[in-house]
Amino acid sequence: MNRSQAPRPSGQKDLARSPSHRSGNVRTGDARKLQPAPGAGRSEGDARRASFASSALGFIAAATFAGTAAWASGCQGEAPPGPSTEGEPPARTSLPRPTPTSSARVTASAEPAPSAAPSAEPEPEPPAPEEPYTGPLLGAITPVANVYAKMEFSKERLGYIRLGGKVPVDPTPIKGGSCAKGWYRLLDGGYVCGRSGTTDMKHPHVRLGITPPSLDDVLPYKYAFNTTHGTPLYRSVPSKDEMARYEPYLESSKRKKKEEEKRRAEEFYEQAEKEVAAAAAARPAASAEGAASASAVTGEAPASAVAAVAGEAAAAEDKAAAVAAAASLGILDPAPVEEEPEKPWWENVDEKGKPINVTLADLDKDADSTIAKRMVKGFFVAVDRTFGWNGRSWYKTTAGLVAPSDRMYIIKPPTSQGIDFPEGAESVGFILKKSASKYQFDADMKSVSVVAGKLERFAAFGLTGEVHKHKGTNYRKTIEGWWMKGTDGTYTALGAPPPDLAPGEKWIDINLSRKTLVAVEGDRPVYAALISPGRRSKNKKKDHPTLTGVFRIREKHIATTMDGDGTVAGDLPYSIEDVPYVAYYDGSYAVHGAFWHSDFGRERSHGCVNLSPLDAKKLFFWSEPKLPRGWHGVWATSENRGTLISIHE
Repeated sequence: MNRSQAPRPSGQKDLARSPSHRSGNVRTGDARKLQPAPGAGRSEGDARRASFASSALGFIAAATFAGTAAWASGCQGEAPPGPSTEGEPPARTSLPRPTPTSSARVTASAEPAPSAAPSAEPEPEPPAPEEPYTGPLLGAITPVANVYAKMEFSKERLGYIRLGGKVPVDPTPIKGGSCAKGWYRLLDGGYVCGRSGTTDMKHPHVRLGITPPSLDDVLPYKYAFNTTHGTPLYRSVPSKDEMARYEPYLESSKRKKKEEEKRRAEEFYEQAEKEVAAAAAARPAASAEGAASASAVTGEAPASAVAAVAGEAAAAEDKAAAVAAAASLGILDPAPVEEEPEKPWWENVDEKGKPINVTLADLDKDADSTIAKRMVKGFFVAVDRTFGWNGRSWYKTTAGLVAPSDRMYIIKPPTSQGIDFPEGAESVGFILKKSASKYQFDADMKSVSVVAGKLERFAAFGLTGEVHKHKGTNYRKTIEGWWMKGTDGTYTALGAPPPDLAPGEKWIDINLSRKTLVAVEGDRPVYAALISPGRRSKNKKKDHPTLTGVFRIREKHIATTMDGDGTVAGDLPYSIEDVPYVAYYDGSYAVHGAFWHSDFGRERSHGCVNLSPLDAKKLFFWSEPKLPRGWHGVWATSENRGTLISIHE
């Protein structure tokens, strides 16, 4: 069972296999150059209370509409109602648009670029950057504000806006249809029911909604890794009593701390006593100390001690005789055995500390009015904001839940990325070893030597297509003149274009054998990157190959949650909240960013195509369908078809 927090087809599973649903639609479109991803006075007590009140409102805003984001329910009826905004003037707020930036890598060429010829004519000034939008905005007041092509509810949607998201809008609602609040026409296309959005930017669900994704950073959000089994996800900020109830290890930790303090104190006093005794022994012995007791002199125990031991022995013998007599008469009942209470799954672990037979459904069984679920070690949450409460630090997640930060840590994402396809290159090479060397051959191509300069892992460069075999090893010549040793890495190898490709149309080539991806416009490759496809195994239950074929991108999400159960007995479930830059192309299969590993160029996934976060972002904003301003997800339509993806060995 796999679930997603963002809308997607029912039964859809992430990072796991599912039945194929293929599309043969072909879109004719103009070739466009690959663009990089958008980068570019109170007391302490008063302040704490104000901060908590503000955070609590945000949690309430999210929790009020919890559950409406589940895709399995579809959009059969109207969206949840929201506060009326009729009669209020629309807010005019600036909506900045990220400015494109150049690729982070500099592509080397075989020859230096020729210098520009001198000219008396002044160079034309570059076009002025597009002014940011400052007109009326519509803010989403439900977890998912669906965008429809027409002013009617339908299963077919253009996309959606996340809680708190803001989009350019015509501020005058249009009455009609099944939405009593009227429909808002979005300037980038589509309609949103007034129950799901408002033009009042001071509305608490807008003001305290989910923080917009950061398109300038490597990842859209910060992500926290759960380090311990059983960490609770609270529905709201917990009280001290609730923390004590749902996190019993806190009291255990306090006891251990007190016991440790007591142990240290005892050691201190014991050491002090030894030092005092040593000091006393060094002094002349007093006459009173020379008088020893008779028992000490003779080595015999005091009479009182002997009597006590004898009495205890007699009592034990008498008790044993009574038990024997009762047994002979048949009146001896077995002593009652106290049954230990059943341990929760997160305490019922094997000798390696691993929970036994846990599924996602088991995690939901812990849910009540206070906690939504408990997490397995290895789960990730996307952090909306961090705040302090009751002497602890907390994370509010993008799902509107609350997690104790002392059981988690913020991860550092991988920053590797591919390169723009070098001019004149036949392919692109990538280094996969931790470090590698550059090589050169003599004039007769019979002797090879190392060129100064090391190559780090994930280094990328253009290749001419020339290959030379030396002592059983292939070497590939770079456009810079040196040679790459074949065993040091991999290289791109384009497959045949999709059969229905239109002239100049964008498409994506994925080579499973070479573990590479190339973005292409018509017959011109424009970007190359490493991937991590599905991990294959002879064990069928652990075999997760990436399926081959030609597909079209069906839907794109800036971030969406992926989770599922282990496929083999003993495997633990996984959950990654808000996987970044996701493009679904076939059922639950997607091309997406992966921040939880940096093993690109090798098999790693459950069937999806993993990219580094920077590569995933670049591909996300280059591919079709385009994501309108402020939207969180977009679907392809017959008029706005998704980019073709060709996956081959």
